[in-house]
Amino acid sequence: MAASLFPSDQTSVANLCDLIDLSPDATVTKTLYDSPTARLVLFAMDAGQRLTDHSAAKTAMVQVLDGAIEFEVNGGSHALGPAGWVAMPPGEMHAVLAIKPSRFLLTLLKGIA
Repeated sequence: MAASLFPSDQTSVANLCDLIDLSPDATVTKTLYDSPTARLVLFAMDAGQRLTDHSAAKTAMVQVLDGAIEFEVNGGSHALGPAGWVAMPPGEMHAVLAIKPSRFLLTLLKGIA
């Protein structure tokens, strides 16, 4: 597991989009914060990049920061742009396609069903 950018025992302030750069033809991730109760991971995806069907063992939330993604969950497809948000219970199958170069924040809630 990669070290987080910010320690969980300190106050931290940042512009999330400044913390991760988009890379051509790539998906980049950075762990922002990791504590016993939550893990936050920043994603940057170039247009056309895809995260294939997968699930998380924890309650998961995705918040789009910029760009545009197509979020597939529960047999439906949802176009999400800045301020778009999804919350899923553990085990929910989902996939992500970047329509435009995009950044989003994944929050995993540990120990919460």
